Amino acid sequence: MARKRNLFCYLMLAPAMLLVLALGLYPMLASIRMSFIQYDLMLIPTQGTPFVGLANYQTLLNRPEFLQALINTLSFVVVVVGGVVLLGLLIAQVLIREFRGRGAVRTLVLISWFIPPMVAAGIWNWIFQPERSPINLILKFLGLITRDIRFLTDSSWVLGPLSIPFLAISLVRIWNGLPFTITFIMAGLQSIPNEIYEAAEMDGANGLQRFFYVTFPMIQPVLAILVTLLAIGGIGHFEVNYILTGGGPKGLTNILAVMAYNEAYNQYRFDLAAAMANIILIMTSIIGAFYVRNQVKERSL
Repeated sequence: MARKRNLFCYLMLAPAMLLVLALGLYPMLASIRMSFIQYDLMLIPTQGTPFVGLANYQTLLNRPEFLQALINTLSFVVVVVGGVVLLGLLIAQVLIREFRGRGAVRTLVLISWFIPPMVAAGIWNWIFQPERSPINLILKFLGLITRDIRFLTDSSWVLGPLSIPFLAISLVRIWNGLPFTITFIMAGLQSIPNEIYEAAEMDGANGLQRFFYVTFPMIQPVLAILVTLLAIGGIGHFEVNYILTGGGPKGLTNILAVMAYNEAYNQYRFDLAAAMANIILIMTSIIGAFYVRNQVKERSL
């Protein structure tokens, strides 16, 4: 009887597993293979696809624009993940409380979750247009600026990886990631028993002390999962940077995913694009491995 039950479970899982293998594992293995051969569409008719070993990776490491894209990718992850988690913690603390109109406020906060990234990027592209930007109109009305800010094209101010386009793109990505982050944190907050807060309040703890000594320690496991997911998603992020700037100006917002896309579909260098995709895979795998290692270590204690 048990064998029949197990066989039934395997049969039910088989379609999903076949999809994962066909749409996930096979493309990944094909990409890894492609990164070790010469796969230039312009040269295939005459030279074919010879094995070149690590030559594609060496070519990337010798290109300044690749190193810039790598630094930008990591910088975006730090800024966006840090910003979205901090804002998510603050907003979730408010939305978890009882107040009139809480449902409407929650809907407004989470509504960006239902807007497709391509559509959202198009809206932000309009918001960042210097002549029509409502942000510029408000800043001018307040007397804070005298000329329009070129949010997506100004390369006059650069501080390391930071620039005006970098900060503008980071703002959009933080806005885009807030609904998921808030929902995740709210789920963690709702799992904390009220009795703990009541005991802390009876001991004389104020709101700030309750957050640092009760809330934060209790939701650390949730935050660990959240930061891991956001970091993995941030390293492979593509849509916002590609639609708003295409990696410009002067590579200030160029990231690995955008550079890989341009190499494949504009320069026809699928081998270099595959090498960059594998670098993204390695980076995300390292983050995932650290998280799994910490989880195993905590459970063994």
